[in-house]
Order: sequence, then structure tokens, then C-alpha cells
Amino acid sequence: MMPSPKLTPTLAVLAWVLAIMAVLGSGYFAWQKLVPKTAGPIRVTAQPQKIWIEASDTGQALNFDFLVENQGSTPLGLDSIELSVMDSLGKPVLRRFIDGNGLAPAIETVPTRTIASGAKILVFNPFHSFRPDVDLHTLTYRFGMSIPHEAPESQATVTVTPQVYQSKTVLSLPVKGWLMIHDGHDFYAHHRRLNTEHPAAKDLGLSQNFMRYSLDINPSNEHFDVFRSSGASNEDWYAWGQPLYATGDGTVVDAADTTPDNIRGGESYFRLEKVKSTPMHFYGNYVVIDHGNGEFSLLGHIQKGSLSVKVGDVVRRGDLVARMGNSGSSNNPHVHYELRTGKDLKAEGLPANFVGYRRHLGSKVLAVALGPVDTGDLLETP
Repeated sequence: MMPSPKLTPTLAVLAWVLAIMAVLGSGYFAWQKLVPKTAGPIRVTAQPQKIWIEASDTGQALNFDFLVENQGSTPLGLDSIELSVMDSLGKPVLRRFIDGNGLAPAIETVPTRTIASGAKILVFNPFHSFRPDVDLHTLTYRFGMSIPHEAPESQATVTVTPQVYQSKTVLSLPVKGWLMIHDGHDFYAHHRRLNTEHPAAKDLGLSQNFMRYSLDINPSNEHFDVFRSSGASNEDWYAWGQPLYATGDGTVVDAADTTPDNIRGGESYFRLEKVKSTPMHFYGNYVVIDHGNGEFSLLGHIQKGSLSVKVGDVVRRGDLVARMGNSGSSNNPHVHYELRTGKDLKAEGLPANFVGYRRHLGSKVLAVALGPVDTGDLLETP
């Protein structure tokens, strides 16, 4: 029996590294082998067609999705996504990636990554937030795909050139006083995460994310509590019956207020199957204002019988239009607000900037002349 050769210190370290990489799933080497082969054609498209940058003084946000289609005959798995950003002069700005490296790989934040032959999945853009000074001129996303349980064998890329969205309408928040944005449109918000490839969405005929930039707004007291007592009844909530105001100048193009309000702890009058025949049932009672420039404001979940306007009425920013309720797909009194491209569910959401509000940051209060709002914001309007 031959004696085992001794390892030099350098070889010992190399062997140790190789052993560790084997335990961790060889993430580094899998990344290195991401070269185009013939596992099957992959098509990646970004949606919606127009991609907007939502800009603020604290950062920039990208709110769009990827449709990943397997046009081949073999099931494929999504193993990595890499982003490369170039500025307007063609110079590299930054790179980001998620892959299978480590004990809790970043790629696991993307669910349902195996794509059957002929199937497609929706992937929410994982690189959604950036510094305010980054030039997001051209973004190229590279998707690494593999046959499940085998080495990566193919790639697909998609390039987007987003633009900062400039609102055409002067908008005010539809609520006066203290308020909390209970659920906005950040990466984790349910408005943001409308998966149009989900069987339930397809069954309802939902093909676009009309609520991509939505806000669920809850009026509050000065301590930003949104209800009194236990919140067990509609009347406990500060939102209940509170006035709603037109966010901007325009014409009322759709409105309804005949649906009963859902009862906290009791009956809900929302019927999901009714959305198939009456899509706007999603909001229960609502009012839609056409601002006349490709922008529409929608106020949803309003109180039954509370409309103070009708279709065809011309309104000015700040006019009373309805009162807050708990109708439609809602489990507490609040108002659901959207800026969008149309008056029904065949529309896409648009970023909204509001004038003249105050942002509460603990003991510090900031006056905002014009800016967006999002999940968790504590605000005050005159």
C-alpha cells in the first residue's frame, strides 16, 4: 500500500476550498459555467411595455416584471439573474446578481423557478431600488437557466431603458388630516405583486397590473392609530365615513355606490366570481376621474350611498366626491387610490406625485412640496 502524499500548504488550502464549495452546492463554479448552449429556447420580456422610474429625494424605484417563457421541449430551472447598468454615455454604473451561492441562496427569493416545456412564469424584478444619483439609462438583465439537477446550460437577456415618470396632473392626496399608508406599492406590497400568470388571475381575466402603484390610505389620530378601541366594528375606524376629495382636476367617467359595505367581524358582500362579469366589483363602490391627459384617478372601497358626484361631472382638485367605506375587496374601512392609464381593469398603473403634504419621522416633520408616498408612510395633509 503506497503512503498518501503530503499536501503542500497551498494545495491543502485549495483542497479545503474545493470541499467547502462542494458542500455549498458549487455556486461559484455553476456561475462560471453559465454559457449559452442548446438546452432549449428561452424568451424573456419585460412588462409593462413602458417602464417608469419612480423618483424621490431618497432614491429611485423600478416597478416592473419579467415574463419568462420556455419555448423548448425540456423543463428548465431559473438559476440566476444578473443586472448590468450603463449610464447615458455607455459607461458601466453597477452590477447586481442573485444566484445559487451560499447556504440560503438569494435565488430562493424567486418562487416557482422550474418552467415546464411550453410554459411561462412571471418574475418580479428583484433589483428594484437604487440611489437617487444613479444614472439608470440602460439596464441589461441576464437570466441563467438549467435542466433541473444539472449544470446551467443556457442564458437569455433582456434590455430596458426606463424613464423618470413626470405626472401631467397636479395631484393632492384624497384625504385630509393625519393618515397612514397601510399598504402601498413597494416590492412586498400586495398591489405590486399581482401575478398575471397565476391561474386565479387568468380565471378572472386579469392581464395587466392596474394597481401597480396603488395606495391603501387609512386616516388616523395624531398618534397614527387607525382605529379606536379594538377596531372590531367599521365605526371604530377613523376612516369610516370620512370625506374623500378629488385628487386632481378632471371629469367623472365612472362611479358606483350601491354595493353594501362589508361588516367588520361579520358579512362580506364581496364576491370574487362576480369580478368575471363585473370587473369593477373588485372595488365595491368607487369613483374614476379622467384628468384628460392619459391619467385617471380611481378611489375605491367608498361608502354605500355616499357619492356626491355623477358621471359627466367636472371636478376640481379638492372637491368632495364621496366618503370612505369598506366595500368591495376590503376588510377594513380605508380608501384605495390608483393613478392609472384607463378607467377599467384593462389599464396599467402610473407613479403618482402629490403636492403639499407633511411627512412625520418621529419628532421630525418634513414639509414635502411634491413627492411620492409608499407603504408605512405617516403623513399629514392640510
